[in-house]
Parts: sequence; C-alpha cells; structure tokens
Amino acid sequence: MKKEFSKFFVASLKRTAQNVSPLVRRKQKLKAEIADREEELKSIQVQLDTYEAPIKEATGGYGTEDLVVRTVEVTGKVDKNGKPVKVTKWNLKYPETIVPVEEDVAELTNEAPEADTVEAPAETLEPEIETPTL
Repeated sequence: MKKEFSKFFVASLKRTAQNVSPLVRRKQKLKAEIADREEELKSIQVQLDTYEAPIKEATGGYGTEDLVVRTVEVTGKVDKNGKPVKVTKWNLKYPETIVPVEEDVAELTNEAPEADTVEAPAETLEPEIETPTL
C-alpha cells in the first residue's frame, strides 16, 4: 500500500527535521561516546580483576572497593603555593580479621542458640510452694 503525503505535510516534516537536527547530531555523538566509554570501562575492569585476583581469592570474592575506604584529611597546613596540605588514608571498613559475612553464614549463626543461655527442662524446675492460709 502506497502512502502519499500532501505538500503541506512534507513542508512540515522538513521544518521539523531542520529544528531537531542539532539534537539528532548531539544524540549521535553521545551514542558514539558511550560506546567508547564502555570499551574503556571493560579494559579497566580487566585490569582491576587482574590486580585484585589474589585479594578476591583470599577474602571469598570481595575486592578492594568492598573492604577499604579512602579518606582525605586536611592537615591545616598550607604548601608554598598557598594550597591546603591534604593526607590520603586507606582505612578498612571492617576489623582487620573479619570480612563481610555472607547471608548463608549469617542465617546459620542466627538459628543456633547462644552458648551463654541454658534452658532447663520443665520437669526439673522446682514446683512453687503454696503458703498456708490461716
């Protein structure tokens, strides 16, 4: 089925194309930039995985982003150019010997009774002594 447009619709179509042309070009540039950034991201992820492989193996799959926090502290001093001197520190999120607990392990530990709490069976409890009434 062939569809024919009126000369007014064709004129309207051309005007609209002219008006949206800058947006279309910008969209095409952004798509190309996104594709380039995705390739760069894949490359960086391969490098990260290579560096962090021993860490992930030792911690059960946790990387440095999961275990360490970067903090920048201002010392209150100024360098020769008048800029504040900052100190970067890398702190562990968890105590040195503990990594985040996985959900499976957490569920098992929550179900087990605590070692400090001991419940005596009902038969071994002393019966209440009734006081005689006068």
